[in-house]
Amino acid sequence: MMKRVLILLFSLLVLLVSCQHQPIFSVTGSITGAEGQMLYLEHTTLVATSVADSCVLDECGVFSLQAPMPEYPDFYRLRVGALSLPLAVDSTETIVVTTTRDSLPYTLAIEGSASSLAIAQFRATARTVSYEVLREEAKRLIATNPLSLAAYYAVFFKQKGEYLWNILDPVDRRMYQAVATSFHTWMPDYERTKALYAQVKGVLEAERELKQQAAMQQIIDNAENTFLDIVLPDNNGITQSLSDLRGKVIILDFSAIDMEQSNGYIFELRDLYNQYSKQGLAIYSVSLDRNKLLWEDGVANLPWTNVYAGERAMDVLLRYNVQSLPTLFLLDRKGNVQGRYTDFNALEADIRKYL
Repeated sequence: MMKRVLILLFSLLVLLVSCQHQPIFSVTGSITGAEGQMLYLEHTTLVATSVADSCVLDECGVFSLQAPMPEYPDFYRLRVGALSLPLAVDSTETIVVTTTRDSLPYTLAIEGSASSLAIAQFRATARTVSYEVLREEAKRLIATNPLSLAAYYAVFFKQKGEYLWNILDPVDRRMYQAVATSFHTWMPDYERTKALYAQVKGVLEAERELKQQAAMQQIIDNAENTFLDIVLPDNNGITQSLSDLRGKVIILDFSAIDMEQSNGYIFELRDLYNQYSKQGLAIYSVSLDRNKLLWEDGVANLPWTNVYAGERAMDVLLRYNVQSLPTLFLLDRKGNVQGRYTDFNALEADIRKYL
């Protein structure tokens, strides 16, 4: 029994010592005109707002609140009733705020935190200037230090319920990208970093997909009137034209023998060729390999047309808007592009359709 008590006392002592050594920050100062009212220091995360400390203000309004230092720079706020003042806490040990209750949301009397003061000044500016001027001020704030919480605040600031910056607009998106890149470089594991970076990345990927779809449609539209021909030498040095295969259903393949998944990819193509070539399927494979000798050796026994892009690679890639390898197209018997594929099942279904 005595041994258990000693263990419990030792555990409590360790916990007490660890708590004493946990870094904390303080927010002190005075808020007059709020005697008897509760003052809260609240932590504002991406998902919730929680009370970090609180006190009842006396007639002098003097207060001193403390909270554990956040692992990453983050947002807090002082709140009296419905009135609040946003604060940015990073490596700051003490922030001093001196104001009145009614002036709390817009006070500029902040010491000890440059980001908190920058945010307060930005909020004060927003009350008196036009939308265009505020955007310029936000741009300046972001450009000055995109790694700061003030820059993060400016990116997501709303005026009259609308964001200053539209992430779907390529020009406006630069503001998001500047902050996202800085945060991702220096604080990749921070939840705010992950959320912002994922948001920007998602928009860019969606935009890229739309561009590819538009380019694909343009290719299809053009192909209805003009065969988008490719003329390149094969592994025997003989010039082979894509248009020579007109009248067949053509798999136009952009790939490389030195791709990591090359063996499995070639087996998939070989299966399609073996199954459908007698019904009118042809394959025209354009190699983007860097090593021509390796490519020649790799395609020596393949039964379809294999050509090497070499120095003309960029011209060929741009002609069909190829942005990654492998990329597959299907051309009907008239040479019209009917689709772009990454999935062999979808490709095979359309092969049956156009044979």
